[in-house]
Amino acid sequence: MSRADEIFIQNCKDILENGVCHGVYVTYGGKETEIRASRTVVATGRRGADWLERICAEHGIAHQPGTVDIGVRVEVRNEIMETVNRVLYESKLIGYPKPFKNKVRTFCQNPGGFVSQENYDNDLAVVNGHSYKEKKSNNTNVAILCSHNFNHPFNQPIEYAQKVGELTNMLGAGHILVQRYGDILDGKRTWQKELAQSNLRPSLPDAVAGDITAAMPYRAMTNIINFIQAVDHVVPGFASTETLLYSPELKFYSNKIKMDTDLNTSVKGLHCLGDSSGWTRGLMMASVMGVLMGRKLV
Repeated sequence: MSRADEIFIQNCKDILENGVCHGVYVTYGGKETEIRASRTVVATGRRGADWLERICAEHGIAHQPGTVDIGVRVEVRNEIMETVNRVLYESKLIGYPKPFKNKVRTFCQNPGGFVSQENYDNDLAVVNGHSYKEKKSNNTNVAILCSHNFNHPFNQPIEYAQKVGELTNMLGAGHILVQRYGDILDGKRTWQKELAQSNLRPSLPDAVAGDITAAMPYRAMTNIINFIQAVDHVVPGFASTETLLYSPELKFYSNKIKMDTDLNTSVKGLHCLGDSSGWTRGLMMASVMGVLMGRKLV
């Protein structure tokens, strides 16, 4: 195994800090090692949000509570999204629906794609979506996310979103929950036999029919319903009674690290960038941030 390969399978435990960052502690094969460096770059992605939150607290890195996105993955037949899919592979729709006016947006659109389940380290099952180059489904799926920003005294936005996910997992016995949009409006749960009789067949066969509104916060659920109705004016049929909503779709972001325009944190020698750990919320912008950081390092 090369030194580069070995580095990528090590677990970063902590940073070396005494007013100035001098590198990191890593563990591999039960052994703890120091890697010293004059400049350290943190780029955890969303999965490392918990770790970065702990590091900020332990080392006094200046930060503020970040945003969490709580939502659903919506699935419709390709014919519904055909006019949009022909023009845009991934449309970006943003709204601020009444009465709460939270930011609600579409994210990760997959024409002919498949809804999928991913599991976090604490066995939290969350919904996602993807597309294949060759294999296609009859459906298009897209996330609808409601952004939540918290202020003093609350400073645990990640834990808040995790609790929503855990409650949804409890209702689905560890599986992703799916519900028809029409059933939500009628105030009833969806039953498995009803899904089997629908024209729209779920692309995630392991999803369990149920009631996502029993776990979703009222504010988020109201925003999502009103946003879907608004999208229906642009994409007729989007708010069909057979439209499927999968839950939970959660996006965890680290508490926002305070940095200057050179990407310096309050700890000398420590920089943050990328999705979640940096300023960005998306792969494209995270890549650009990486390029900017690279130029400053050379």
